[in-house]
Amino acid sequence: MQFQVHTLSRIAAPVLLASMAAHAGAAGTAVLDTYPAGQDPFGWPSQVFADSSGRQDIAVPFTLTSATSIQSVLTSLDGVGDVMLGVLPSQGGTPAGGAWLYSMHLTDPVMDTTLSPTGWSLGAGTYWLAAVSDPGFAGQWQSGTEDYSGDWAQADASGWTAVTSTFIGMPAARITVAAAVPE
Repeated sequence: MQFQVHTLSRIAAPVLLASMAAHAGAAGTAVLDTYPAGQDPFGWPSQVFADSSGRQDIAVPFTLTSATSIQSVLTSLDGVGDVMLGVLPSQGGTPAGGAWLYSMHLTDPVMDTTLSPTGWSLGAGTYWLAAVSDPGFAGQWQSGTEDYSGDWAQADASGWTAVTSTFIGMPAARITVAAAVPE
């Protein structure tokens, strides 16, 4: 009997470890993370998203090295009203306006809410996570860092422009992707 228990424990340990590794892999990999760890919501560095009267749509770039699907999106976007949040292709260093690859319409977005989009599969390349407000939206997308070296983009009625600011850090966002999509 002692031999059987020993044999079972030798088999069970690798099965348990493989299961734990598979579960850990399911958590995904962050391909964009400008979200400050343990940030006090009242101590965010700066606001970067204005209401629709000041029309300031915001986008942050991210790069995928292989085909994959987006597993989750976390932002510091907060406000009252409607916002389109989604992925835009890159065009010459800024988002390609109006060409949503994937999007979801948010009503009254709440800061620190993790979104789990389904079916958002992308090939290798550079993309933009963008928030475009509907008329009447009042809110903000807080910056996630006091490091002002990151480039992001904003749009107004004339289109998207690149932003390199000496006083506003890149907007806080975290995009987690699943394992690579098989070819």
